[in-house]
Amino acid sequence: MQVATLPLVLDVVLLELAIGGAFLVWALDRTRQAPAGFLKLTAAVDAGCGILAFLLVPVLPRGTLAESAQLHAPAIDSFALAVTVLAVLLVAQLLTTFVPWRTLRTVVSLVTLVVGGGALVAAAVARPGDPQYDVFALAALPLGAIALGGVDGAMLLGHWYLVTPKLSPLPLQRASLIVVAAIVLQGVVVAVTVARGELTGALNTSLAVAIGIRVGVGILMTLALVIAGWWTARMNTQSSTGLLYVALGTALAGEVAARVLYYVTGSAI
Repeated sequence: MQVATLPLVLDVVLLELAIGGAFLVWALDRTRQAPAGFLKLTAAVDAGCGILAFLLVPVLPRGTLAESAQLHAPAIDSFALAVTVLAVLLVAQLLTTFVPWRTLRTVVSLVTLVVGGGALVAAAVARPGDPQYDVFALAALPLGAIALGGVDGAMLLGHWYLVTPKLSPLPLQRASLIVVAAIVLQGVVVAVTVARGELTGALNTSLAVAIGIRVGVGILMTLALVIAGWWTARMNTQSSTGLLYVALGTALAGEVAARVLYYVTGSAI
């Protein structure tokens, strides 16, 4: 019943993009250097992803279908509730980008991130492991959110340099470094999973392709592209934005592969 996990995979990836983007909006807004238009656009993309995730809630595996796919049904119910609340908060975060009250925007952003973190925890424990609350499995989803949502936000930020040539490259560099840190930590999680021998069986199945995409494309290629984007931001922001475009595609492919592997094998990757 592996196909039953696909709606959950898609829902989680959409949430990762939204939560990671919300985190980047909060982080860059605190510096007072991020363009207002960037905050609005990124928050709009995040809200759109949150709404799409909410629309997928009715097709999530429940009851006997969840059990047949080796999923923890009560955790999926908690996840579905968190997705509903999070969709509302993401829309609220979008609305706060149109008002001048940074304190209100900060409070709404922090509440959004807390609820988003809870949703990711519920998504992690939806696949029982040994132990069920493995710290690396719990860390994998938030790191994936920062990597995927962060690179999407950084790519969107790059467009503002096309119309504001004198804009400081520091916000783009900060965004890139946030993503780099998340990807490096993702590499640590994958290394621990490999060291524990959790992927040995999957290497002899068709899931080996997903492992290759996760490691080769989702981590190594994305890391190289984002580092290159950070490096070139100080010299040519257009080139940096182009690199981040490609990085968004590799990060997305890596996260989809990682979530498929997690919900099928239970291995944090």
